This record gives sequence, structure tokens and C-alpha cells, in this order.
Amino acid sequence: STPGLLLPLSAALLRPSPAFLRPSPASLRAPLSPLSALRQSAIPRLLLLALVPAMALASKQEALVASYKAAVAAHQASELDTALEHYRACVAIKSIPAVHNNMAAILLSQGDKAAAEENWRLAVEGKPDYAEAHFNLAVVLSESGDDAKLAEARRHCELAMEHKEGYVQAHHLMGNIRMSQGAQEEATGWYAKAEALGGSAAAPAPASFRWEGVEVGHVRTLRLPDGTSWSMQTLSLRPLSFLVRDFLSEDECERLIGLARPRLQQSLTMGNASASERTSESVFLPAAEDGLLRELQERLSALTRLPLQQVAGGEDIQLVHYSQGAAFGMHHDSSAFLPRLLTAFYYLNEVEGGGETAFPAADGAMSPDEALALAEPAAAGGGFARLARRPA
Repeated sequence: STPGLLLPLSAALLRPSPAFLRPSPASLRAPLSPLSALRQSAIPRLLLLALVPAMALASKQEALVASYKAAVAAHQASELDTALEHYRACVAIKSIPAVHNNMAAILLSQGDKAAAEENWRLAVEGKPDYAEAHFNLAVVLSESGDDAKLAEARRHCELAMEHKEGYVQAHHLMGNIRMSQGAQEEATGWYAKAEALGGSAAAPAPASFRWEGVEVGHVRTLRLPDGTSWSMQTLSLRPLSFLVRDFLSEDECERLIGLARPRLQQSLTMGNASASERTSESVFLPAAEDGLLRELQERLSALTRLPLQQVAGGEDIQLVHYSQGAAFGMHHDSSAFLPRLLTAFYYLNEVEGGGETAFPAADGAMSPDEALALAEPAAAGGGFARLARRPA
């Protein structure tokens, strides 16, 4: 998110009262007694003593403002290490909740969850009604899977909703937390609330480029400015889906698997899906964490002809691992709460059997309700199912 902070500074910090600096007219006309002379001679010394700490304070304020401006500029330019350096200079002068919030976001994107958690704790400590910081802290705590941290995450999520009315994301997060705590029925209620709030607050999506499917089986060759070319085949028209071969190299597939494998956790569900319907493991990989992830954003931007800023502003790449027998049942991939313009699947390995991504209702093969009721979507014979084949 774009960092933002208002620092109300006094422009008159070093401007003492004119009456204090100048003797009164009466004192200029009257003869000076020894006592009055002593008092007048002390005024410059007292002024000097008062101005020294004021000047030091002003110097700190100037340094604070300069560091913050530099941090925001670097943050907006995605120069995260530089932004972090300047944010740290800010909090070395004064602990500011919004700065700790911005620092935490960067640290989390760099994979340092412990430092991110610490900074979000400082943010809510300094500003107890800081809804966004409570929400962000709840997200980090909820991902641990630890019972004590889940309970703490629930409390911070409650505080986020208490201090921000209609906080859609917090309602959905509460559903995830309660699902992780085994309260599936209550979780479903929170998902429904998030969906209702998201639907009522949803704004029209901006117009975006969209490839024409032409017809099922249509193949076009995409040539990029760097000389790279891809073959793109239309798989269905409703929903509009394409297959792009050789989008990733085998080495890139292995690198992504290596980044994710040590950090995989039980996948969460949303909406009306139950935990039993999603038995995979997954992890989100922030683009700032590795050059390949940033390159994939650029590559996807070139493929879809969407602005890089729009692609980079979307969700982080989620790497999902399905062990033998694991699956994700039928579900909607977009909703009023989480409207998605598109979903890109990267297939990273091959298996001897299973592993399909099925769209049984594609091009009117059956109704969405019929598709959602399927126990084995890939075996239904309707629509299409994409086998796991790499690299694609």
C-alpha cells in the first residue's frame, strides 16, 4: 500500500516572543538599579540556555521530516532496502505508528516475519485504534498455526473491526482464523459477512485489455519486444481460458519449488468451501523476495498486456503443493469480496496420474450449480480438464 503520514510541525519553533526578546519601553527610560541591571544582564544567558535545546529539537524534527520524505519516495519507487533504511532513521528519532506499519510491510515482503510482527506490535502499541495495523498483525499471527497465536490473531482481528466499520478484509480474515481453530460453521458466517460487505462496497472495475478467444483450439503466436515468442491456444470461451507453453523453463520451475518447499503450510479456504475440500499445502511468495518472482510479474504483464503496476499490485504468487490424494474441490475463483480479473496457473512438475485442473461447466457443458456439486470434477466429462504438464 502507498505509505502516508502527516507530521504536524511548528513553523515557529525557534521564534521566541518579541516581548521576551526586547526590554519594555519603561525599562529603557528608567535608571537601572543594581538589581534590574543584574536581571537584564541575565536575559541573554537565559535566552541562550533556552535556545540550545530548542535548536536541538528543531534539528531532530528536520532530520525526521527529511528521512520520512526520502523513505516515502523510495517506497513508492519500490526501492525497498533504501526505504527501510530511511524508515529506521525516522523511528530512531521518534516512534511513529504509521512508519512502523510501513516498515513491517516491507520486512514481511522480504520474508522477515519476526521483524514485521515486532513492528506491527509497536504500531498498535503507539496507536491502539490503528485498525490496519491490528489487521496486519492478525494476518501474520494467524499464519503460524500455533493455538496461542491464533487466539491472539483473533483478538487483533476483533480490534481491527472495532476501530474500522465495515472492514471487509478483517471479516474474511476472521473466517480464516476460526476455520483454523476448527469452528467451521462460525467461519462460514464470517465469510458470508465479508461477501455481503464486499458486494455492497464493490466499485466498477476499470477497463482492461482482454485477448479475444476467437474459437476453441485457436492458436496465436505472441511476439514480444525482446524477441521472445509464445504460442497461446484457446481452451474455452466461457470462462475465457488459454494455454501458453514454455512460459517457464525447467530450471525456473525447480527454483520456485525450492523457494517454497521449506515454508509450505496447510492451505486456507474461503467462501463456503470447507477445510476438507482443500487438502493441499501452500505459501505466498512476495515478489520482493527473489528476482525470478519480479521477472514473472514482468512476463505476465507482457503476456496479458496489462500495466506492470497493475500486475505487481495484485496478489503475491501462491505456490501450492498437492501430495498424493490431496485436492481442492470445486469452487469459485472470484467473488464480490475478492474480484479477480484473471488467474494465472503455472504448472511446475508432472505426475503419472491425476493433478488436473478441471472446468466442468466450461462453455455451457453444465450449470455452475451442477459443477459445484461434483465429487470428481475431472472425471465428469464436461467442459475440459488441464493435465499437469511442465513447463507451461
